[in-house]
Amino acid sequence: MNRVLTVLACLTLLLVSTPLASAQTPTAAVSITCEQSIHEFTDSLTNQSIIVTCTVNNPTTYQEKISFSSDSSEFGVQAEDVIVGASSEIDVNVTLTSIERVGKFTNNSVLIAVSVQEINSLPPINTATDTSSVTVHQGLYASNGCSTSATSENQYIVLEIGEIQNGTMTNVGNITLQLKPSEAPIHASNFALLSEMGCYDNVSFHRVIQGFMIQSGDFTNGNGIGGHASSWQGYCNGQASTNQTDCAISSWTIPDESNNLTHIPYALSMAKTSSPNTGGSQFFIVSPNSTPSHLDGVHTVFGSVFSGFSLVDYIDAVSTGGSSGSEPVNDIRVMNAYPLNNDQDMDGIEYGQDNCPTVSNTNQTDIDGDGVGDECDLDIDGDDVDNNDDHYPYDSNESEDTDGDDIGDNADLDDDNDGLNDTADAFPYDANETLDTDGDGIGNNADADDDGDGIDDTIDNCQFVSNPDQADADGDGIGTACDGDESSSSGESESVPSIGLLATSLCLLGAAVLVRRD
Repeated sequence: MNRVLTVLACLTLLLVSTPLASAQTPTAAVSITCEQSIHEFTDSLTNQSIIVTCTVNNPTTYQEKISFSSDSSEFGVQAEDVIVGASSEIDVNVTLTSIERVGKFTNNSVLIAVSVQEINSLPPINTATDTSSVTVHQGLYASNGCSTSATSENQYIVLEIGEIQNGTMTNVGNITLQLKPSEAPIHASNFALLSEMGCYDNVSFHRVIQGFMIQSGDFTNGNGIGGHASSWQGYCNGQASTNQTDCAISSWTIPDESNNLTHIPYALSMAKTSSPNTGGSQFFIVSPNSTPSHLDGVHTVFGSVFSGFSLVDYIDAVSTGGSSGSEPVNDIRVMNAYPLNNDQDMDGIEYGQDNCPTVSNTNQTDIDGDGVGDECDLDIDGDDVDNNDDHYPYDSNESEDTDGDDIGDNADLDDDNDGLNDTADAFPYDANETLDTDGDGIGNNADADDDGDGIDDTIDNCQFVSNPDQADADGDGIGTACDGDESSSSGESESVPSIGLLATSLCLLGAAVLVRRD
């Protein structure tokens, strides 16, 4: 009995000394404040990261474990979980990483979030979170010198062209350029990067020589004496160098690249001074009908016009003047240059504008106007017949050619080529059949009972005329229903009176002769 009492006393003491879980776990709370200065990604074409210092505060009287996150699709947020003591705060370095390539200026607001994961080493009974907004600038290249350590494999660059008309810059169309990275990798990457960074935006075509070429790309001076390469390629004003720090960005140039590309009409080539390896940012497009072969092997061709040929022709023909005689009278500019980043089929047309986004369809033809390009449309002509089953997939008026004479059935007067016009042919698509006497849908050649009278054609005395009783009055094997001359038998019986009449007449004549003799 004493032992039982002792156990009960111990259990009572244990229950009294142990508080309930709900009483032990207090309410969680947290706050965060991040430094409010503008945070800049200096080379946002690369996978760059920056550090943001944030202060995390625990206002409770209990220790908390706190984690960091963000719902941003442009930035990744990383920081180790931290333990913050009761009524305390700590500074935490949060790493922001740019997820996407950004070439041109953007102003972003990123929310850094904190949440309480544990309080007194136990899960909190409530959700406790807080956020702090951070301002981030990306794409600062145009304002900091147009240089990057990134590379580019973009093959298509769009130039939006503007012209001063009546004092206003007016968009006159686009020129899409196709780069040739396999033939000129350094030049192609350089041009794509300068476009992606916005360095060509608002840059004039400072030199136009009709019948020769149109030139642009001087983003520093605008007159043909400025510009530079997008990245360090080991050349300073055309001289090979291993010391990048001794060469100003404005003097960066790229080496010439030898290839089999020539200066044919609409070729894209690198402009430079007379010295080798002095290409930077200036480029020119060869005029239509021009083949300046003397430039081959001197200037590096690294692409060509992909679309917008008529706009090149237009610029080539503008009036020029100025001190050089080759400056357009009306200012013509590259208003905006950018790569086609979202071009899955690599046909030079951006995903959202491409009527066949996953199949190359450079001319964007769409015969039936259904918004699906012909290259990927399962029914090109929109006649509800799949291309694989359509003999004329590009003609909505035709789909079949039964006799294979290359005249569609709708236009062919004798679809089965059996010599009988379709209008007279019970089976215009079957060369083996033309008639269906009994209208049972089975052609006479295949029908065992052509007239549908229930008698097989092989024993029917009227094969094509219903004659279920098989009557044959004259017994000539042709049924009465179809016999055109049913008189051959009955005619004999009808001729008997005629023969009798003749015999009677002869008898009377003979009798008369005998009477006269008497």
